[in-house]
Amino acid sequence: MLIQGYWDAVFVGGEVPEICSFGSYFFSNFFSLFRSNSMISVNFKRNALSALVAVGVMTMAAAASAAVVGGGATLPEELYGKAKFPTSSTGILNKTPAPGFNTYVGIGSGGGKNSFFQNNSNLLVWDHDGNPATANVPFYSTPVTVDYAGSDSLVTAAEQTAYDNHTTLGKTSFGRLIQVPTVLTSVTVPYNISGRTSVNLTSAQLAQIFADPTITNWNQVTGFSTLNQPIKVIYRAESSGTSEIFLRHLNSVNSTLVPSVNSTFSSVVNVSNTSKYVAATGSDGVVAALAANPYSITYVSPDKLGAPLGTLTPAQLAAKVVAITRTISGTTSNLLPTEVNVTAAMTGINPPALASAPAVDWGIGAGSTAAALANPSQGYPIVGATNLIFSQCYADVSSGGDRDKVRQFLAQHYAPTSTVNDADIAAHSFIKLPSNWRTAIYNAFFTSTSPESVGYTSICTGKGRPL
Repeated sequence: MLIQGYWDAVFVGGEVPEICSFGSYFFSNFFSLFRSNSMISVNFKRNALSALVAVGVMTMAAAASAAVVGGGATLPEELYGKAKFPTSSTGILNKTPAPGFNTYVGIGSGGGKNSFFQNNSNLLVWDHDGNPATANVPFYSTPVTVDYAGSDSLVTAAEQTAYDNHTTLGKTSFGRLIQVPTVLTSVTVPYNISGRTSVNLTSAQLAQIFADPTITNWNQVTGFSTLNQPIKVIYRAESSGTSEIFLRHLNSVNSTLVPSVNSTFSSVVNVSNTSKYVAATGSDGVVAALAANPYSITYVSPDKLGAPLGTLTPAQLAAKVVAITRTISGTTSNLLPTEVNVTAAMTGINPPALASAPAVDWGIGAGSTAAALANPSQGYPIVGATNLIFSQCYADVSSGGDRDKVRQFLAQHYAPTSTVNDADIAAHSFIKLPSNWRTAIYNAFFTSTSPESVGYTSICTGKGRPL
């Protein structure tokens, strides 16, 4: 039946059936050649097609198993190279020739971590047809090893312990757990309020708007006394690192209204008032819901604002997102999420002193840096980093295999003098890590003499995430 489907595609001009999600490009180009060449005999076409499909299936199956597979947080999905219909994007992970990871599947931070820790590629689902009415399906039609995760949500102590103690899906089999921040990000607060070209709010006001059940109309907010319109809060329905970064800040300024920090917004805030709260899935879903709901407000990563931050004037940026009013050293300012203001928030937040520090300590905003980043003393206050989570060891140690691809990424992204990814980072409105963090990560996890480095021979011989 499979051969017949391709046979019909060649001669009838029908749709090329997919063997796997990333195989269509190869077959489609082949079929366009067959369709256009009337000099090739029918029998030759049929025989060649049968052989080619068989070879193609084996080739793509091998590619799927050998490539570096992962997904997770939607905040950096375009930066990494997103799986999307009808054409996936190219980013810093899946660009060729290096590092050459497979296309990144954005499913949310919680889903990404689950797929990695469980080694379950069936959790890496995607919108395969552009139709919101149909369910997402696994990106890999045949299960493959999950080699890494993307997450704005930090590795927790419980996740670290579970990995370290797991007999088959943890440290014993795959080496130590590695968490590295990739870029700095703000969480912006876009609004849809007719007639307003700027909105200035304090962090305390944001906590009230997003979490106080008694605040339901804009005229209850200082500065909006004449705006008699109901507030609509758009929030992420699923586990999201963006939610975690946002709630971390609100918790630091009002722990009564926001009593804890979690990657699921509704686990912390009572969203039962559906007249006020509107759930949306994924960063793109949040942006769509904001546009569809007048007098609404939300939180989202800066690359979803429709234009790179660096290309927007202060007035253009202020017309899109809330400026946070802060008093620093006696001076009150309305701070927008610009590169200068986000970088300022990192003042005094340093990487671990020891390469052997556990993965939890390598997260910006974890451990000793948690309080400082939750409510930084300077700059725009809703900031964090998006992270990649790896294992130290990979079974594919062939030239250009999984281990080499992961190491190529580490070299490209963290080498102290590397500028390979700078243009992509800026284009997606993220901010390059400070040099002290890049150098520490490079020395710990890439330098071949470091026992913590990916692929360190005396630790990784005979173990690693499988092909």
